[in-house]
Amino acid sequence: MMEACLSLVLLGVLLLVSQLSPGPDVFFVFRTALAQGFRAGGAVGSGISAGFLIQASLVAWVGGWLMAQPWSQYVLYAAAVWLLYLAWRIFPRRVVQVEQGVLETQAREKLSALFAQGFLCNILNPKCTLFICGLAIGPLEQFGSSFAWYAPALVLVLTGSGLLGWGMWSALLQWRPVRYFYLRHTTAIDAVFAILLGIFALALLLPQ
Repeated sequence: MMEACLSLVLLGVLLLVSQLSPGPDVFFVFRTALAQGFRAGGAVGSGISAGFLIQASLVAWVGGWLMAQPWSQYVLYAAAVWLLYLAWRIFPRRVVQVEQGVLETQAREKLSALFAQGFLCNILNPKCTLFICGLAIGPLEQFGSSFAWYAPALVLVLTGSGLLGWGMWSALLQWRPVRYFYLRHTTAIDAVFAILLGIFALALLLPQ
């Protein structure tokens, strides 16, 4: 039983570290936290975590069956369209200049809208399901048959770890030197975030 509990701790830590790897969820949370503050970044992260909860539950109880279905390709197309829409929204339409020493955020969106955007960004990303499969299938096969509580505990640990991570990164991005750097270079940084989201969208459209 101790080994099963240690595996859950390890999986939680691995998920926290993985949040720094390039991906649409990461770019969306980071850009929102920089542009609109901690609460906005936390709202997007919460929406992503809600989507992650559903995907982790599918992996825990259905495994890779979902991705083996013939209609799964259409989910990839929907994800690509959504990421292209986010890229279009983020891409700067004009040069933004901020006076030295003035720390302001851009116009804030409603937290509920940001939560929904984060949820769709994650739930429409089938590669997140594959990531969870790679992370969790081994431990599930090892401990799931011996401990009935292991599968639901794994889902809660992964979701909670993701939620903690998004909140932590959103808070760290409020550090004044980081915020000042973003505000001084808002146009260029937003353009980079938008281009990266567009690249991820196009990658989903390529033959798998």
